[in-house]
Amino acid sequence: MLTAFSGDDAVFGHFGATGGYALAARRAMHEFGTGPETWKKIAVGQRRWANLNPQARMYAKPMTEADYDNANWMVEPFRLPDNCLITDGGRAIIITSVERARDLKQPPAVIMGMGQQHPSTEVAQSTWMAGPTGAKKAGAMALSMAGISLDDVDACQIYDCFSYTVEITLQDYGFFGPGEGRDWLEGGTIEPGGRMPVNTSGGLLSEAYFMGLTPISEGAMQIMGRCVQRQLGPATHTKRPEIILCSDNGGVLQSHSSILLRRL
Repeated sequence: MLTAFSGDDAVFGHFGATGGYALAARRAMHEFGTGPETWKKIAVGQRRWANLNPQARMYAKPMTEADYDNANWMVEPFRLPDNCLITDGGRAIIITSVERARDLKQPPAVIMGMGQQHPSTEVAQSTWMAGPTGAKKAGAMALSMAGISLDDVDACQIYDCFSYTVEITLQDYGFFGPGEGRDWLEGGTIEPGGRMPVNTSGGLLSEAYFMGLTPISEGAMQIMGRCVQRQLGPATHTKRPEIILCSDNGGVLQSHSSILLRRL
């Protein structure tokens, strides 16, 4: 039913989020030389976290870089592992005052900074498909509110509807420059044992799709120390987290929210 899609895109075979993000990713390949060689490090790295998470959809399904290379195309340049899961279920977080949280059973994750920015341009009409996305201003706002820099961040929980979304978000936050993502990801940067763990539950790509609640709930649980096998610290040969940066993204890179959580 063509009426299910906005505009005339479906007439030309273009509809759905995968097609929109594929356009953005293809433009990024042209503008700063990214591509599947970068994204597979994200997909494989997150799968390794999912393999430590019994609740993850991909818990018992390890994936190598060769597996990624042999996966089916969905919408070029995205293969199946570049796409988030479709998941039924529920997830919840509770927000209260620090004073009240001190008396609760679990140690709290404290909100220390937030930011939002919403470019809101339809992707087919946008002039910024390769960035900067809303992550640039939203991340800067959150860091400014918290009074810290990226150097103080111990881990990230990034909204990962597609593998490219992780790259462009980290790039716009300032972890690396345009075209530097592949080098930054070398050596297992985001994986268990890496210097900057990312999406430690497996994320939307390999744990479950609960929209922005997937990254923020994982960030809170990591700060609380409730993640067992995948817990940041000695169990995964990583740093015990004091500060975690979480993100959410809407539309096709049309809106962005950032939040910083810290240990009390």
